[in-house]
Amino acid sequence: MKIGNKNVGDGNRVFIIAEASSNHGKDIKRAKKMIDVAAEARADAVKFQLFTAEKISADTDDPRTIVRTPTFVKKPTKLIDLYRENEFPREWLKELALYARAKKILFMATPFDNEAVDLLEAVGAPAHKVASYELLDVPLLRKIASTGKPVIVSTGAATLSEVEYAVDVLTKAGAKDIIILHCSSVYPTPPEHTNLKAMQTMQSVFPEHVIGYSDHTLGIAISITAVALGAKVIEKHFMLDDGVHTVDDKFSLNPSELKQMVSSIRMAEQSLGSSRKAPSVLEKNEKLKARRSLWVIRDIKKGEKLTEKNIASLRPALGLSPMFYDLVMVAKASRHLKKRKPLEWGDILQK
Repeated sequence: MKIGNKNVGDGNRVFIIAEASSNHGKDIKRAKKMIDVAAEARADAVKFQLFTAEKISADTDDPRTIVRTPTFVKKPTKLIDLYRENEFPREWLKELALYARAKKILFMATPFDNEAVDLLEAVGAPAHKVASYELLDVPLLRKIASTGKPVIVSTGAATLSEVEYAVDVLTKAGAKDIIILHCSSVYPTPPEHTNLKAMQTMQSVFPEHVIGYSDHTLGIAISITAVALGAKVIEKHFMLDDGVHTVDDKFSLNPSELKQMVSSIRMAEQSLGSSRKAPSVLEKNEKLKARRSLWVIRDIKKGEKLTEKNIASLRPALGLSPMFYDLVMVAKASRHLKKRKPLEWGDILQK
């Protein structure tokens, strides 16, 4: 499949999404700087989250919806108020999409309502993201699928049967290209709770779809491990290194870490190679010097028996491989052999 001008899936480079989330702090200058950081890190896409408080949360005083995190929130806050503080102003969309295009990075946002989908379509979003907690929001899934664009689905806190249900809804509503991201909706996620092998399970259940990983752990090690286990898409939160506290700063990479993650993923995917076990081109060159072969260590007369006293296994590999040692030890010299000569097939009388 393609997302914008990028090929995604088997045989292609890992598609890396730099997740800006709500780390813009409702400041468009910071949002633009985040696009700069993502582009400089050479991520494939930069992504924000497009929600309005009233369309994502009920205005309720139920104590179960009181938020006491993130740590910079000074007092318990209603869930809807936390969303109000972190909304992405929708009037930014066109300007930021054009800015990202000028920086040669794909611009994306996660829509949390139908209007958000339409707004993203209007600015040419190359794909749409379904957040983990919207996985079973059937009307939103159908709206996103109706665009015909690739759909990226996060699966935090979901069972396999729930993922199957969501994929079925998307498929029946017209989605053809679906990317399924394994994810843990714990912020930050302890490494022992990442369960990366679940990606392999989902790949076996959904062989026709692309599998990846949305990473909420600290640091970059788990994202690189996910690539080693087969992830074709990586999504990772990042923020500016300016000391400003944001809702997701606790588990977001700073600019230098984001750049390091991208370069490390590129190195990791290069190292995977193919499933074929064979010497690399460089190994073939080194093997000649580093491996052993059979050498004549004493002058040998024609017809004389070859023994451990006149033949030895030494580097470099200019003669017969020592894998033929037993065969050579029952043979005789076919001609006079000078010491310090690599042994060749023509030097022995074969029965």
